Amino acid sequence: MIIVVKKDINEEFIENIKSTLSANGMSFDVLNGERYILIPVAGDLTTSDIGRFKAMPGVDRVVKISTPYVMASKSYRLKTVVDLGDGIKIGEGFTMISGPCSVDSEASLDKIAAFLSGRGIRILRGGTFKMRTSPYSFQGLGEEGVKILHDTAKRYNMRSVSEITDVRHIDLFEKYIDIFQVGARNMTNFALLKELGRCKKPVLLKRSVSASIEDFMLSAEYLMNEGNENVILCERGIQTFDDSTRSTVNIASIPIIKSLTHLPLLLDPSHSVGNFHYIPQVANAAVVLGADGVMVETHYNPAYALSDGFQSLNFNSFERMHENIKKLYEFMRESFTY
Repeated sequence: MIIVVKKDINEEFIENIKSTLSANGMSFDVLNGERYILIPVAGDLTTSDIGRFKAMPGVDRVVKISTPYVMASKSYRLKTVVDLGDGIKIGEGFTMISGPCSVDSEASLDKIAAFLSGRGIRILRGGTFKMRTSPYSFQGLGEEGVKILHDTAKRYNMRSVSEITDVRHIDLFEKYIDIFQVGARNMTNFALLKELGRCKKPVLLKRSVSASIEDFMLSAEYLMNEGNENVILCERGIQTFDDSTRSTVNIASIPIIKSLTHLPLLLDPSHSVGNFHYIPQVANAAVVLGADGVMVETHYNPAYALSDGFQSLNFNSFERMHENIKKLYEFMRESFTY
């Protein structure tokens, strides 16, 4: 970082800044400019809150040079591939995750899983403990849904992913679920992130609708700092003034995030668009922009889905999208290098 100090500052304040930096084991220099004094600082800034330097008398501003996250950055590792076993990997090739928004019954999920596995989809998603805006909306089947998802995925040799909303559910998810999903509303639930960071199962972390990319990376850092480096990022759109879609699809974030981190990155067009009409086109954009995969919601009859039917693809729509994505991915792989 660089501490920018006003030129007319009392020398006592300069000495105070220098002694504070020295006490924290940081090396620095003092450069006298025409209008400001610049203090370039080198050292481990993860052990010190740079906000306190901003509050010191005479400091005009503090300019960050390096990222505040370490383990999630490409300086830590160039590429991470999350290996789920049996040849199922995220971060290698283009991965498609699909399933219903909510597990509504065993028969329904079995029908969806049979269709998806028949098209080569190896990871089955399904909500079990649902975080809903209204307390009167369907809240999920809970533990019963977790077990249905586990049994169905196992039956079709698939891996399961479901959103975990409470630290009290960790033991249950450890037993039955292959990938823990942290939803957008829990991206900054740091107590939950710390606990999941101590688990061995991979974590799929969704970006909050109001989070900056740096906020997103720091939430991943919470997981990795506790020991869990099998983190999968998921962009799901941001909240803006525009209500023509459920969220604003932030497709430009895909190449930006990919340039910053080694972690695999997925796009969730279902939650970002919120309208089944436009999901296939946005999923195509994920391929072109270099995402590692997409997670889309699918139901055999979206009108019967207990949640988010309007953003779920029916089987015909999914099949067309799936075929187009396979062709587009092969074309991009042969023609371009990201």
